[in-house]
Amino acid sequence: MNLFTRPVIRVCIAVTAATAALVPAAALASASPSDPTVGDTVRYVFYSDYQSNESLTYFDADNEIQTMENPTLPSDASEKGWYYGSLTLTSRSTYQLAGSSIQTSGYRAACRVYVNDTLVASDSASGRYAVAIC
Repeated sequence: MNLFTRPVIRVCIAVTAATAALVPAAALASASPSDPTVGDTVRYVFYSDYQSNESLTYFDADNEIQTMENPTLPSDASEKGWYYGSLTLTSRSTYQLAGSSIQTSGYRAACRVYVNDTLVASDSASGRYAVAIC
């Protein structure tokens, strides 16, 4: 490096640092499906071959684990032999966990987790009282 390029590099670094200091931190953040945080949308989708099931678990908007006993899945995709339901929330947690599970009362269970409409986890299981964990 010669003497003429050193000042230019220092000026570029100084301008970048000054710009970063003036922009609010929230504006620098970008939604990442792998690291959901405050304001990100999390959607849990549950599937079962039975409409009434043993249990569902998921992390709510405050990052607390919730369990629903004997949940009923409202929608019927009878052409495929599945019942399904979804739960959508907007995170209020800085470090949002996005995980869920379903235990069927039947023989087939599946789940999917989406963060900002990007699929981040899915699982399926078969067998009596199968459990799918996402």
